[in-house]
Amino acid sequence: MRARIFSLRRRLLVFLIGLTAAQWIVMSIGAFLDADHEIDRIFDAQLARSAHVLLARADADLDDLGRAGSGIEYDPGRELAFQVWGPGHRLLLRSAAAPAQPMSPQRQGYSDVRIEGARWRVFSQWDGRHGLLIQVGERYAIRHKLAGLIALRMGDLTLVGLPVLAFLIWVGVGQGLLPLQRVAKELRSRAPEHLAPLDMATAPVEVLPLIEALNALLSQVAGAMEHERRFTADAAHELRTPLAALRAQAQVALRANADGVRRQALHQVMQGVDRAAHLVDQLLTLARFDPDLDKTQWRSVDLRAIAAEGVSEMAPGALAKGVELALAPGAPCAVRGDPGALRILLRNLLDNAVRYSPTGTKVTVQTRKETRACLLEVVDNGPGLAPDIRERAFERFYRGLGSGTDGSGLGLSIVRRVAELHGASVMLAQPASGTGLEVSVRFPQPPNV
Repeated sequence: MRARIFSLRRRLLVFLIGLTAAQWIVMSIGAFLDADHEIDRIFDAQLARSAHVLLARADADLDDLGRAGSGIEYDPGRELAFQVWGPGHRLLLRSAAAPAQPMSPQRQGYSDVRIEGARWRVFSQWDGRHGLLIQVGERYAIRHKLAGLIALRMGDLTLVGLPVLAFLIWVGVGQGLLPLQRVAKELRSRAPEHLAPLDMATAPVEVLPLIEALNALLSQVAGAMEHERRFTADAAHELRTPLAALRAQAQVALRANADGVRRQALHQVMQGVDRAAHLVDQLLTLARFDPDLDKTQWRSVDLRAIAAEGVSEMAPGALAKGVELALAPGAPCAVRGDPGALRILLRNLLDNAVRYSPTGTKVTVQTRKETRACLLEVVDNGPGLAPDIRERAFERFYRGLGSGTDGSGLGLSIVRRVAELHGASVMLAQPASGTGLEVSVRFPQPPNV
């Protein structure tokens, strides 16, 4: 399935236009309501003024009062109507648009009434001195029509303004995203081996977290590549030595005329093959643990059971060399981790201990439970390590001078890598006996184990 193309620019445009349109609509509704209120206030004032004009003519004869309508600002389009009622509820005068009945039951002030199915706004003015009631009214429809025209004009402005605003936002967002485009252009133009950090001097504040993350990633990739480059170079160097030795012994076997010399050369070839196979096995193991383990598959593992299994597996090889391999008494202790990786860790510890222990000595494995931790210890009676070189013993392909034993120099590197993946620490020390080496691996014990 093809990945969906995501456009930040398009999303920003849609979001900003939608937000602006929503705000515009809310403001338009507010403006319409405010305009409608103002229209009502203005038209109500005109109704009251028209009533006062009629009232000012109340001193004239009723015949003249009939002509008083000429003093009213009357707009036929407004459907304005008025009535003049005399004593005894007698209709003295009305406009053509006014009904024959009173437009409002009120004698003073404004009222909303319904006349012949239409809503009217009526203002009533009572003149107690002459006993006259003057009522001036108009249909609400004219007010709604005017408010509608205002709303329509605002809608026209919105229809014109939104496309212009969308274009300006599109251009503005494009300008704002230029720093990202520059970063992308710089990354595209780089050679694969160019992993220098990106320049942060001209980057805007919003882009800084992205550039910082990219620089951190580039630094990690550069470190990993340098790490693998050194590992490959060291591995090639270490493999070259046993392969050259194998070639030399094979040549001796080919040229030898005596059976004893040939057998001795072939025996040396077999030993060289074993050393090369061991080195390759260690390299593959170390390469396997370079990436992080899949911790979702981890489970509770009894460290003592792992120790017992490792001692049982390595015991035949140790006996063949004349080294006693023993598991000291101890209690079960559970840690959370990968059982296969923990077996490899112990196997490398035991292999180192047996390999460097003289014949007739003893290698002891012990597990102890401490507060929120489990301890795995392997103690041998070999030559040990001086305090100043113990840290170097964890380096890949490091082998102490004068050990007199063949090895790949990867055992403790594998031990430390597996320990780090499990959050454990590894310590090298001199045993209480004063000779040999004591390797302690301390595993944290989670509360739920």
